[in-house]
Amino acid sequence: MITKQLLNVLLSSIFALNLLQAKSKSNLTTITGHLNVELKAEAVTLHHVVDGKAEVYATTKVNNEGDFGFQIPVTEPGFFYVDYGQYNNRSRGQVIRLYIEPGLEVKMDVNENDYVLKGKNNGHNDLVQEANNLNNAFREYNRLGCLKTYEDFYPFLENEGIKKVANLKNKINTKDEAFNELLKLAVQTDFENELFLFFRLPRIAHPEKDNRPKIFEEVYNADIKFSNADILKLDNGVLCMSSYFTYYRFHADTPTLKHETINSDIKHISGNRLKEVYILESLQRLRLKPEEYKKVIPPLYPYLTSEKSQDYILEYEKQLHKEEGQAGFEFTYEDINGKPVSFTDFKGKYVYIDIWATWCGPCKKQIPYLKELEHQYEGKDIVFVSISVDKMADKQKWKDFVKSEDLGGVQLMADKDFASGITKNYEVNAIPRFLLFDKAGKIISTDAMRPSNPLLKEQLDELLNAAK
Repeated sequence: MITKQLLNVLLSSIFALNLLQAKSKSNLTTITGHLNVELKAEAVTLHHVVDGKAEVYATTKVNNEGDFGFQIPVTEPGFFYVDYGQYNNRSRGQVIRLYIEPGLEVKMDVNENDYVLKGKNNGHNDLVQEANNLNNAFREYNRLGCLKTYEDFYPFLENEGIKKVANLKNKINTKDEAFNELLKLAVQTDFENELFLFFRLPRIAHPEKDNRPKIFEEVYNADIKFSNADILKLDNGVLCMSSYFTYYRFHADTPTLKHETINSDIKHISGNRLKEVYILESLQRLRLKPEEYKKVIPPLYPYLTSEKSQDYILEYEKQLHKEEGQAGFEFTYEDINGKPVSFTDFKGKYVYIDIWATWCGPCKKQIPYLKELEHQYEGKDIVFVSISVDKMADKQKWKDFVKSEDLGGVQLMADKDFASGITKNYEVNAIPRFLLFDKAGKIISTDAMRPSNPLLKEQLDELLNAAK
């Protein structure tokens, strides 16, 4: 049995490194807790917030009795998040958010679905816990695998949820005005993030398109939606911004092309700092093709001024072009007549390859666009090659599909479906996938734009015109 005295010794050793970094004891805060028996975590992580996202701040081991502790220097009050393995687990995890100030001694017992604050020096964390509980109530409708649908969510939202958000925000009225404003922002951000997330998760029942509670109209802003940079002090700050734009873009009458989204979104963001963080997050999320990136990036440079942005852009652009100029994979596959066709047969022409299968719905949606391209570039120095990764047992099915759909271009079938040389060489694990090569058989892109993307035609025109 570990005595209280021995526990203090263990905690002191854990805290030693942070103690050395502290300028004085007055700015130290301790967080100690006990995990109840059903929580079999070996370690607990403390996250802080950097640019609207959580980052690991410190990690400590859990002793045999389930006890853990942190002691940290605090220069500026703010939110920290306790993670015993539940933090990023949408299927079951509760939110344990703490508002940390210098000199606090936060103590807690952690259960599977809630936690109990103990001690007399917890600061504002009783009020923060109310915000966490409300957030968890909304998260119940957005857990992975959750069987709840709009038929459950709408009544909760309209009869309870909206009122609880308003009541809690009205209750936040301490003598610390900076804390009040930040927690109110956190409550509203939690609320809106869960609103938008509800429609991004799979459900077993769906409302009609226009069947939405009025609150979705009320939180929308046609002008500037995000202007408070303090949202970057919340772990879900950037996620809420992204979820907001994704939701309203999806329900817009006019769809926005992927390469247009960033410039469209930042029109509704005020302040260069907020814009910069959102742009960096969007670049990472959208995974733009080189031709899309070239369209997007010029008007964004004025916002990407920090050292972090410059380093990110340098690495991002390096990755975009890392395979460019390398020799393409030399394959030989049979066409529908059993004739072997090789990659080398296309030397002297640009080659656009579509890796697809007859069972792939998204692949078949691209066929009309591909046929249109084949028609537009007929007689030009470009060849369109479609390589099926259907299983060899379905070879006749593939042949019948090619004939019944009157597919053009060069139609080939890979020899070992997803284990074929071309899929392994280019790490193709999802289709459709498009590849583009120059006249010498060298790589232009191994993740080229889809036929449905209007920027593809611009790229092909530029290539053909430059070769004249």
